[in-house]
Amino acid sequence: MHHWLRTVLTTGPRQSAPITTRPVSTGRRSWLSPPGRTSVAYQRYVRQVGSASYRMEITESYRNLIALVILLLVLPESVYRAGRSGGATATAEDPTDCDVLGCGGSYACYGNGWPNYLPHRPGERYNIPLNAFHVGSSLQQGQPECLLGSANNYLPWVTQDGRLTVRPGRHALDMSNLLLNDRGFTSLVQSVSALVPLEDVQHLSLAYNALTLVPSPSLKKFPNVRLLSMSGNFFTEFYDHSAEHNRLPQLTKLRVLDMRNCSLRTLPPDFFKNVNLQYLFLSFNHITTLPPEIFYPLRSLLHLDLSNMDTRRVGEERIENPFMKLIAGVDLHQDMFFPLINLVFLDLSNTRLEYQAFIALRSVQRRVKYVSYCNIGLPAIVDYLFLAKSIEMLDISYNVGVAQSLHSASFTLLANSIEVLYFKDSMVQQLNWLAPLQKLRVLNLRGNILRMLHRESFANLSNLEQLDLSYNYISAWNQQVFTSTEALESVNLRNNSIVILTTDMLYDFSRLSAMGLGGNTIQCSCNYVKFLRNILHNRTDVPGAYTISAEPLIVGKHGIAPSVPSTKLSLQHVQLFDYDESEYLCMNFTSNQKLDPLELVDCMIPDDELINADLPELEAPVEQEHVRNYALVYILVSVAVSFLIVCGVGLFYYWFHIKYFFKIIKNSAVLSFFNDDKLYLDKSGLLKEADFHYDVFVSYSNADRTWVLDQLLPNMEGVSQINLCLHERDFEVGYGILENIISCMDRSRCLMLIVSESFLLSHWCQFEMHLAQHRLLETRRDELILVLLEDLPKRKCPKTLSYLLKTKTYIKWPTKSADEQLLFWKRLHKALLAAKG
Repeated sequence: MHHWLRTVLTTGPRQSAPITTRPVSTGRRSWLSPPGRTSVAYQRYVRQVGSASYRMEITESYRNLIALVILLLVLPESVYRAGRSGGATATAEDPTDCDVLGCGGSYACYGNGWPNYLPHRPGERYNIPLNAFHVGSSLQQGQPECLLGSANNYLPWVTQDGRLTVRPGRHALDMSNLLLNDRGFTSLVQSVSALVPLEDVQHLSLAYNALTLVPSPSLKKFPNVRLLSMSGNFFTEFYDHSAEHNRLPQLTKLRVLDMRNCSLRTLPPDFFKNVNLQYLFLSFNHITTLPPEIFYPLRSLLHLDLSNMDTRRVGEERIENPFMKLIAGVDLHQDMFFPLINLVFLDLSNTRLEYQAFIALRSVQRRVKYVSYCNIGLPAIVDYLFLAKSIEMLDISYNVGVAQSLHSASFTLLANSIEVLYFKDSMVQQLNWLAPLQKLRVLNLRGNILRMLHRESFANLSNLEQLDLSYNYISAWNQQVFTSTEALESVNLRNNSIVILTTDMLYDFSRLSAMGLGGNTIQCSCNYVKFLRNILHNRTDVPGAYTISAEPLIVGKHGIAPSVPSTKLSLQHVQLFDYDESEYLCMNFTSNQKLDPLELVDCMIPDDELINADLPELEAPVEQEHVRNYALVYILVSVAVSFLIVCGVGLFYYWFHIKYFFKIIKNSAVLSFFNDDKLYLDKSGLLKEADFHYDVFVSYSNADRTWVLDQLLPNMEGVSQINLCLHERDFEVGYGILENIISCMDRSRCLMLIVSESFLLSHWCQFEMHLAQHRLLETRRDELILVLLEDLPKRKCPKTLSYLLKTKTYIKWPTKSADEQLLFWKRLHKALLAAKG
């Protein structure tokens, strides 16, 4: 087929359509000249065919030749190359990059070299990378750098010069850069439609031709086109006598329309009547006004790009009226955006609006999330700008008039939605308007006139991750500013007026992961030396590598509670993303020379140049008072905690002694409540030579009652005539138990305790034991006999009994041998008779 086509081209008429045969480094197509013809003659013929003055009738054979050439264009052997630099051939990294709307077909996709910001499916989150660290200039190719990028980020299927980036086939037809005029394009489409099924085309590019009328009649032959680019043509005027060119045809599947740089001044009211777009790009035109009903048919529109409008009117450049240049802009109806109920993305960057046109921004609907009002001449921040209350990313940079209108409630309507705010080069002087923005994650304040940072400004920004404060006039601060920004990871402080590094600044920096401090004239000081020595080896070689993610935040990663003073300063995890030795030199203001801080030997600088010497105490008296109060509270709390720990240890080791002491005190207190008349039923017992009613007062528990009645009582009163006092027999009726115990003890010559585990568990027995010891000490008598019925574990033995066992001779009841029991009674009789005698 190639050989036959070459023969036809050699003998027949020539046509200007290009044929892509191989990639070239110039970024333009290579042209296949017919054999036997010089390239100069062929190029002259191309210009003749593509010029507007071409009037010759197209013969049938010429029309067939055009069809064959276009057929060759759509063959899969042609390789398109394009890139942001217009250089080397791009490689296919992800075959789905260009297929953002699911337009179908298995074909190679190379992308246009720009990062693709579009979501994978309509309505999903835009993949806008947010690089906080722009080390260089904030201008790109003469235009301010705005948050949402340019249309190239959202058109991966077409290059900057209008060429398709997909491999041509039945689904893709590239007719860009052919220098076709209106008649030439119409004839070409008619010829091709006879041989090629244009119904299969889904990607279509007519970019950078010489069209002056929208080719609506020809576009009807592409009923299934989904992505259409007509950028770079000259649709300057729409005429009444050519009504069929004043609206798009019935293209029900068209989803993306690219009409950038088409010299548009306006659009007819029903231009979009027959289409249902989702993405519309009208940037780089000269639109000065739009009909109020222009967007009524576009209720499914997700993405609208009206950026970079050049609104200079014809003739104004001759008038040279500076005032007119200031007020000239796009005039929009106040309900312009009201029909766009599904709009998510609105880009007005670098498009100046008429003063009255700003009212149209109140009609932006409640689904919009990504908005750029960058460099639109916004005069003030007013509530109707944010009535949508759903904006997540907002760029209001390069609007120098808005700073004067800022107040604490300027962004209140966005308190529950906004996560990213770009506010660059807008003459911002104060930050009290930040208070409501608790969900803010990225804040870019580059190029303003901020001079001081205050803790109160960032008190509510607990979710803030990135902060760009570069190119301001910020000086050193003497209080920790970022105590509440627990999620903060990156701060850009390049090119400010920081002269010294205070200790509070170092504490703030220790919370970060990455920062930039270059371009500041910092004094040679110990803190600066400490800062560089601790942080320098952590620096990264990729400046600005950090990119925000859409993942949930991990709050508190580097956070320190604001009420707790920092006790540890570490910069081991912080990186300098912008380190350059020449920008991090320190200044010796005495000699007016810049020095390498790392060469300062042991930070040997005069005392008057130390950092704290430059900070008078009166500069922050309130803060110093807080510091003193914190120190005092810390000392008091430490002393109290230490005292409690010592008391706890003492209680643990001396608990039994303390318990015994309090029992003695309790018993003494109980005895003191009784008067002598009630306490002593028989006061004669207090006298040493008085007669006693009982020989022995026996204290025992009810569990040992059997042993007392069966063993002790018969062997004492029945054998030795020793009179025992038993509570169940001898206590007087009508008196209290306590009175009977005390009276009977005082009327007994000797006290006997029958000790067992049951005795230790009885509260009355415990009381009688303590009382016995107390009464013996009070009457200075020493008659106490201890009888142990069983072995007692040492851990169960109270301190009082342990004391008595150590100071008194006791006798133990034998349970195994009758002979031992006889010896027991013999010894007990002897002891009691000795006491009785």
